[in-house]
Amino acid sequence: MIQSASATLGILLAATWAILLPEAPGQTPDQETHWAFQPVVRPPVHGQTKTDIDRFILAALEAKGLRLNPEADRLTLIRRVSFDLTGLPPTLVEIDVFVADSAPNAFERMVDRYLASPHYGERWGKYWLDVAGYADSNGYFNADSDRPLAWRYRDYVVRAFNSDKPYDRFVMEQLAGDELASYVPDCDVTPAMAELLTATHFLRNAPDGSGESDGNPDEVRTDRLTVLEGTVQIAMNSLLGLTIQCARCHRHKFEPISHAEYYGLQAIFFPAYNPDRWTMPKDRIIQMGSKTERVQWQERNDIVDRQIKALRNSLTPVAHSLRAQYLGERLKHVDAGLRGQLIQAALVPEKKRTKEQESLIKKHAKEVQVSDDELAQRFPEFAALRAQVGKAVAARAKDRPPPLEKLSVFVETDPQPPVHHVMRRGQHNQPDAEVQPGVLAAITTSGNGFRIEPRSPGRVSTGRRTAFARWVTSPENPLFARVMVNRVWQHHFGVGLVSTPDNLGKSGAKPSHPELLDYLADEFVKSGWSVKAMHRMILRSAVYRQASTPRAELSKIDTDNRLLGRFPLRRLDAEALRDALLQVSSELDVRVGGPYVPTRRTGEGIVEVPEKQEGAKRRSIYLQQKRTQVATLLQLFDAPTIVGNCSVRPTSTVPLQALTLLNSDFTRAKAKAFAQRLAREAGADPNQRLCLTFRLTCARLPTKDENDAAQRFLAAQTKVYAGATDRDERIWTDLCQMILASNAFLYVE
Repeated sequence: MIQSASATLGILLAATWAILLPEAPGQTPDQETHWAFQPVVRPPVHGQTKTDIDRFILAALEAKGLRLNPEADRLTLIRRVSFDLTGLPPTLVEIDVFVADSAPNAFERMVDRYLASPHYGERWGKYWLDVAGYADSNGYFNADSDRPLAWRYRDYVVRAFNSDKPYDRFVMEQLAGDELASYVPDCDVTPAMAELLTATHFLRNAPDGSGESDGNPDEVRTDRLTVLEGTVQIAMNSLLGLTIQCARCHRHKFEPISHAEYYGLQAIFFPAYNPDRWTMPKDRIIQMGSKTERVQWQERNDIVDRQIKALRNSLTPVAHSLRAQYLGERLKHVDAGLRGQLIQAALVPEKKRTKEQESLIKKHAKEVQVSDDELAQRFPEFAALRAQVGKAVAARAKDRPPPLEKLSVFVETDPQPPVHHVMRRGQHNQPDAEVQPGVLAAITTSGNGFRIEPRSPGRVSTGRRTAFARWVTSPENPLFARVMVNRVWQHHFGVGLVSTPDNLGKSGAKPSHPELLDYLADEFVKSGWSVKAMHRMILRSAVYRQASTPRAELSKIDTDNRLLGRFPLRRLDAEALRDALLQVSSELDVRVGGPYVPTRRTGEGIVEVPEKQEGAKRRSIYLQQKRTQVATLLQLFDAPTIVGNCSVRPTSTVPLQALTLLNSDFTRAKAKAFAQRLAREAGADPNQRLCLTFRLTCARLPTKDENDAAQRFLAAQTKVYAGATDRDERIWTDLCQMILASNAFLYVE
């Protein structure tokens, strides 16, 4: 089996590394004083510039004899901000309002309008979902079974960003929402409690193939402990920017993380992810409503079930009699004695047959099998009776109460969880010393210790995750604020101040502007952990508002633009590209939230959403996020295949991207819809259509060169389609497709 071979290989590899590094080297002296493990210290701010952020950027530039670019024009700025904050191009109304706004704070007001948009949460929620490892499937090789309720966590994240939920509270809820809500099994589940319980799905994002695991006991145990390992890894990578996996087998090779500390972190989640008292993924579900409501729902449902069963059973004696008659007719060629035995055996319920009857049925299986459909064909009176019963069943089914809403959650249900153990050399079948829940000493302070409160009467949960959440989100934690502001910076400039956002440890990259990172982290805490406040601070800076024009002296000294002497030119990411194609073609479905839109794999291997499928034109965040079935268009433009989680996407340039934009049914359909929109809104005048084309795709009018090239293209296509009844639509569809595949549309300046 695939699982057996893979699990065995994993055990062998782990054992090999454990042998090669039995006592892995300890930390070097400077590891304990690594910058990221030190408290955040607000640096002094010197000089007079547009914002405090610019003072830090200019100090680094001026040290190299460099400067910032001039500010970009308004059309460039609104397109930049619109894509940054909502993942969509600006509308014509939004452009006109900003351009016409003569107030000194026109830019700030434009930013606030986008921050208030419901599309903001969709854009920035997707960034979080990638970091959190969100998927609509369980993983586990090609089995990759469905997670039908995971979308509720996705919607929780979108709501949290739209409401600017304080980041520390946002994380607290995801780590310990059930404990914050005082949840106990079988309690009333109110809407307020449901929000907190939904947040805990963060701890269920790791791949979980335990529902499909069918190997030997060691392999089943490995599959279950792999879920625990994945959960710890995602939590530490996403929240604290640390690699942790190395410490599973031995003391971490680079970071101040001991082997025992790794298993202390596991022990925090062990009460719910205990391999010996395991709950399958499909069973980690709770129903909404009060206990009384749930009981009443079940009682009503049971009544309907009994009525339907009685109706269906009313057919049994009639069918029994007619089946005997039908078998008698069918078995006329069989000896009378044997015929009687066969009929008698066939009419006895399967579980009540004697061994002799079972043997007889097996020998004459095809002859004695009679379906209800065959009876209905042979006996019209039975067909009529069956139809009548069917109508009665359908009528009774309408009386069934609507299903109660369900939540996919991470909760503790074991009041006496067993102790956890260190696994010798990371081997799942070699438990060693007992280990208590704990955290990393290197980033623990006297004012921010890991303290589990005594369990109150009636509480089932251990309180370990609440203690962990408090430790993680404390302003004294040196990593928590730094990691998040670094990610916010990354999504505005393409690269974080630390270019390895999931690794701020010793093995990660050094910060390009360490003082700025600490300044932002300190401001983040002082703002009340407001992510939107971080956007406002960054976006109003001169470094963000500068033009992207390259300069020879800058390229020579700062090849990678790490000093940010110009705004970095960036290609649209996968979701923004697809969503922009839908918006400019006026087809975007802007409904927010709800179950995912399923994808399918065609015979050619393309993963798509059929054009006519319900929800096909919704934003990309709402498409099914299946680990083994990423939509082809998104995958080609570097959307991640979520195995663990994704903090940084690569930006590739490959021929298939251009070929897809020029040949795929999806882009061709969007180009056609775009051409139809131009005809509706701009009329027959080609100059008006061209102006509208560029305003919708690039937020500006065409340049002279672009206009001349477009006019030549239109003239050439007019000859190509001479005589065609739909010539005008074909010509403009071709032009629209060329514009949608152009760098002017694909890149944000």
